[in-house]
Amino acid sequence: MPLHNNILPNIAVTDFAKLLLNYSTDGILLTDSTGLVIAINKRFSKLFQIPASEVLGSNVLELVKQGAWSPNLFQRVVQKKKTLSVIQTTRSGRSILATGTPIFDDVGKLLYVLFNDRDMSLQSVLENDSTQSVEVVINADAKVEHFVPETQQYTLSGIVVKSNIMKKQLNLALQVAKFPVPVLLTGESGVGKTMFARFIHDQSPRRKGPFIAINCGAIPDQLVESELFGHTGGAFTGATAGGKKGRIQAADKGTLFLDEISELPYILQVKLLQFLETSQIYPVGGTRPIKVDCTVIAATNRNLASMMANKLFRDDLYFRLNGMPIELPPLRKRADEIPSLAQFFLEQYSTRFGLEASLTPEALNELAQLPFKGNVRELSHLIQRLLIATGGGKLTVEHVHEWATTKTIDTLSHLPHYDGTLSQQVSQFEKDIIQQTIEESGSQAEAAKILGVHQSTLSRKL
Repeated sequence: MPLHNNILPNIAVTDFAKLLLNYSTDGILLTDSTGLVIAINKRFSKLFQIPASEVLGSNVLELVKQGAWSPNLFQRVVQKKKTLSVIQTTRSGRSILATGTPIFDDVGKLLYVLFNDRDMSLQSVLENDSTQSVEVVINADAKVEHFVPETQQYTLSGIVVKSNIMKKQLNLALQVAKFPVPVLLTGESGVGKTMFARFIHDQSPRRKGPFIAINCGAIPDQLVESELFGHTGGAFTGATAGGKKGRIQAADKGTLFLDEISELPYILQVKLLQFLETSQIYPVGGTRPIKVDCTVIAATNRNLASMMANKLFRDDLYFRLNGMPIELPPLRKRADEIPSLAQFFLEQYSTRFGLEASLTPEALNELAQLPFKGNVRELSHLIQRLLIATGGGKLTVEHVHEWATTKTIDTLSHLPHYDGTLSQQVSQFEKDIIQQTIEESGSQAEAAKILGVHQSTLSRKL
């Protein structure tokens, strides 16, 4: 549409542009197709507290690397070729609702990307009684994940919420992030506890410090103490010469995330409690305390109340960890989020695999009807499976039917026959359940999470 159709004849286009640059209450930034900043308005400089001289002529990718704001929105807009919005954080910690819009010429060539930035805190977005989904980017690649193998590092970079209950829980996480108190995340396997832990760290005053994640159920019992608390040289046979820093110490000035806290051996729970009460640790073989200042986030999919009743988890440790409890509901109780999550995962994986893909409305509706016993993790894996199996393109309801692992089974008519004593038959039944879960999840570690047992226990029963 010609410009003159949007402006009355008595005002010049140049005057209109000057008014926008000088008086708009939203920040405006314009880049070329490579990310080079070619124009900003006064409000942008004020919002981001950065002079125009440092922005004009610079590339937004370099500005993000320098910490002017995060996360980077430019690349996502260019890759997806559509308008996208995220919550960005400025150097001073201010939250900005940023919207990037790609601008093309008549033949579809990208010319510019226009950014509109509004001073709107994440809290106000979450408290807004709206049915729109909210996507919050997690800076998963911003800091080094000490002690976490590359294959276990976070690959997905955001949280998507739409239901009121999840907006409420995310807002609660946002509030508790301001304070150095322990947080206990509970919920079924796959509901997003790890991403919530990462979000709390990213929103906290310690966000520039390390985020140290440890799965208490993935380390052999005999190594847990030295992995958590470290050890001195010669503390035991095979100890690292010169000693080794534990993961708690590595989290100093940052956040320690204890996943599957229910799997921590009972004998070590008192030592963890001592650290939580004194902020000091004693490495294995050491006699001098080491001061550690970090925020502790714990997570579990187990019923800790039942474990306490059976003397499997210490009451005093529970009350110390339960500084702020946050329960994440299963996906089946917030099915209205499934389409938004599916679209999010589709974008993430199609970008990673270099594929173009879309979900038909019928496919999205079918996804919303599935029970997803593995919760968000199962949905994520299903979208990944659909992309790999189809090679991209339109993902239809037939594809969902073919690749969804959930099937209706007449359980009574398919019960296997077992022989032997009751104990022997129970053992055979457990083995079948474990093998089936491993086949569906793809690994013993994943199966252990779904079944809620220690990986070593699972291996022993095979």
